[in-house]
Amino acid sequence: MEGKTVLGVIAVSIIAIAAGLLLTPKTAMENRIDLPWQIVANSDGTSEVFGLTLSRSTLADAIHRIKEQPEITMFVSPKGEKVVEAYFEQVKLGNVRAKMVIAAALGEQQLEQMYERGLRISKSSGGGRKVTLHPDDITLVNQTAIGNITYLPRTNLDAEVITRLFGTPAKRIREQGNNVVHWLYPKKGLDIALSPDKKEVLQYIAPAQFEQLSTPLMQSGTVLE
Repeated sequence: MEGKTVLGVIAVSIIAIAAGLLLTPKTAMENRIDLPWQIVANSDGTSEVFGLTLSRSTLADAIHRIKEQPEITMFVSPKGEKVVEAYFEQVKLGNVRAKMVIAAALGEQQLEQMYERGLRISKSSGGGRKVTLHPDDITLVNQTAIGNITYLPRTNLDAEVITRLFGTPAKRIREQGNNVVHWLYPKKGLDIALSPDKKEVLQYIAPAQFEQLSTPLMQSGTVLE
């Protein structure tokens, strides 16, 4: 799972995960907390990845960790579902370059109040809406716990490398009507979406809340194993 050899060097096949990912001594790898496959599941149902604890660390903690100021926006789906997300364009953790989206763990009442205070509403792709938040609400979001993390590596990962790094998934589910297959790791709180046409998407959530990701997939998709 951790991609280490007896000689303390990342296996050659794993280097494909990102251009410039250097061979790293074993002792250094053991101390790393910022690599995508370094996930620690806690007994309280939370998990740790990228040096952040899901459902506990705040967006401000993530900004400090990533060292980039994100674009914070509310999105409203065509069905009226609201979410506030922080988008990081340039993330480099553990020499792996990626984009990252962090959703704030806000309640429905908080989201509705932020929507009402929004400064500007515009249309977004897919028929939804994009809301520019009031500065006071941006401050509140920064102090809010992380709900989930979506991680988009710049380099494509294949099934062999993913298995080597993350292990064998508990389930694989194919989305209805396309070739996207989700590899589910409920104990890690991880969903990896693989597609032959697009780059992979890794979504992290606290294991205690994993059903928020898996239930919609189970209801609409096809279980492969």
